[in-house]
Amino acid sequence: MSMDFDVPLFETMYRRRTRRFPQGGKLLSRRAGLNYNSKEQPIPLSELETAILCFATSGITGVTVEEIRHLLGHLTVIGRTAASPCASLTLHLFFSNDEGVFYYKTDSTDEIIPKKRVRTKTLEDRKEILEDYKKNTTKLKDGRIDIPRDVIGSAFESMVNLPGTTLFIPIADTTREYINLLFTGLAQFRWQLWDEVKNQPAGVGKWIDDGFLNGNRMTITQYESMLPWLCNLEAGMAMQNLSLAATAMGLGSFMMHTIDLPTVMRSLNMHFEQLEREPFPQATVNPVGIDGILEGYCPPYRTVEEAVEEIAAKKWGSEGIYGKKGYDLPKPKIYESIVEITKSYCSYVYETYGRIPKYHDAMFIPILAQIHHLDTGFYEKFFPEYLDQMDKAHMSTWHSERTK
Repeated sequence: MSMDFDVPLFETMYRRRTRRFPQGGKLLSRRAGLNYNSKEQPIPLSELETAILCFATSGITGVTVEEIRHLLGHLTVIGRTAASPCASLTLHLFFSNDEGVFYYKTDSTDEIIPKKRVRTKTLEDRKEILEDYKKNTTKLKDGRIDIPRDVIGSAFESMVNLPGTTLFIPIADTTREYINLLFTGLAQFRWQLWDEVKNQPAGVGKWIDDGFLNGNRMTITQYESMLPWLCNLEAGMAMQNLSLAATAMGLGSFMMHTIDLPTVMRSLNMHFEQLEREPFPQATVNPVGIDGILEGYCPPYRTVEEAVEEIAAKKWGSEGIYGKKGYDLPKPKIYESIVEITKSYCSYVYETYGRIPKYHDAMFIPILAQIHHLDTGFYEKFFPEYLDQMDKAHMSTWHSERTK
C-alpha cells in the first residue's frame, strides 16, 4: 500500500466503532455467548501503517495560523493534526509493539518559524509522513512494554498488549503550559494569585499591594483545575484522530482507561518525585518525566526559576518565536514583571507544598489506545454488521506480500 490511499471523512465517521478483538485474541465469555479463540495468526502493523497512525495522532502539519499573534500567547508555532492549547504541545506519543517501546517526538522543528507553512498539499508531500516517522521516532528499549496482566484487568487481559498489537500511550505534560498560561493570564487579566488554604497571596503580595495585579482573585485550585482539562482536550482530539485513521484503514481500535495507569508510566521508566514531607493530606508522589527523554519543566530536572526562564526564552528569547530569529516582535513593557511574578508564584507553590503542580500531576496518561488487525472470523460470527468490505480487504490491500 502507498500513501495515495484516501477515504472520505464522513464515511469514516459513520463506520467508526470500538472493535476490540485482535488476531490471536481469546474471549472467555460463556455467559454472554461470545466464547471465542482466534484461529488467525497475529500480524503486526507495518512500518507504513504505524507511521500513518502516529501522524494522525500528533504529526506536524505546518505552522499555526496565529490571527492572535499580537497577544503573544503561543509557546510554539507548530501545527499538528490535533489542536493544542497555545500550541504548547502538551501531548507526547509513546507506543509499543513486538519490536520494542518507542517515542514519536513532534514537539520541535529545525526552524523557529518553518518556511513551509502548510506541509502536506500534494500526494508527493505525503512522503514526509514516513520520513518524519523515521526521523522523529526513538527506540527506548527492545521488546513489548511489560504490563502485568493483573494490571490490565480481567475484562481486557485476553485482548490487550498481545503479540501483533500496537499499544499507543499518550503522556500529557502539564508543566510547559502551567508556566505559559501564567504568562498569558497575568498579562491579559492581572490575576491576583491566591492560596485558598492559607487565605493569603500565593507569593505575589507585593504586586497586589502596588496595584499591578488588579484583576480577579485566582486561587491555586482554580488555576490548576484548568490544566488537566486543557491537556485532556488535546489528548481526546488526538485519540479521536487515531481511531478515525484506524477505521479508515480497516483496523481495529480500542480506547481504554481501566488499566492501572501509574504502573504503565513506571513501565516507561517515569520518574516519580518523592515528597520530603506530607505538606497536605492529598499530596502524592509526582510523575515528572522520563530521564533524558521527556523531562518536565519542574524539579528535579530544573529549578522553578530555571523552568520559568526557559519557557520565557522559548517565547521572547533571541531564538524564541517572538524573538529576533522568529517574528521579531517587541517585548511587552510588562515582560519583566510578568516573568518575576510567575517565578514568585511557582516558587511559592513548590516551597509551600513540596510539588508543582500542587494538586495535579506534572505528567499523566489521559487514556490508552490499542490498534490491531481485526480477527475477521470473530466479527463475521458475532457482529457482521460492523465488518465491511474495506475491513475484509485490509490484508490484501495493505499486506499484499502476505496474500500472494
